[in-house]
Amino acid sequence: MNSDMSNDDDITRVSKRGKFHTDKLPEKEIRHHCISVRLNEEELIILDSKRGQYKKGEWLRMASLNKLPQVLPEINHEAWIKLGSLSQDLNHLLSHLDSKSPDSELTRTELFALRRQIKTLREHLIPTTFLEPDR
Repeated sequence: MNSDMSNDDDITRVSKRGKFHTDKLPEKEIRHHCISVRLNEEELIILDSKRGQYKKGEWLRMASLNKLPQVLPEINHEAWIKLGSLSQDLNHLLSHLDSKSPDSELTRTELFALRRQIKTLREHLIPTTFLEPDR
């Protein structure tokens, strides 16, 4: 069987009608029935906006079988850049702390810098609405 068939969640990976030079599907998995649908302009626009990169028929089949792929939200580029910068600052601070001799204690400046970096990272990871006390 095709290696693509191992992903049961995405039914668009393999043509059920079969292709040349591929393994044959079991008879009960081959699609023999064809259904046509007529849409007006407005319905077609809605279908096109929802289907993304999928073909119209594939998307309609997935929708009818309740197997639509999850839609992932766009990446917040500003937050991604800020978190990357914070992560890099924290890594620099940790490398500095790792390079210290094992028996030397942290200075107040180092503790302050570490506390500030952790607080800033926490503020960006957890929305402020969760940190506000109940009124």
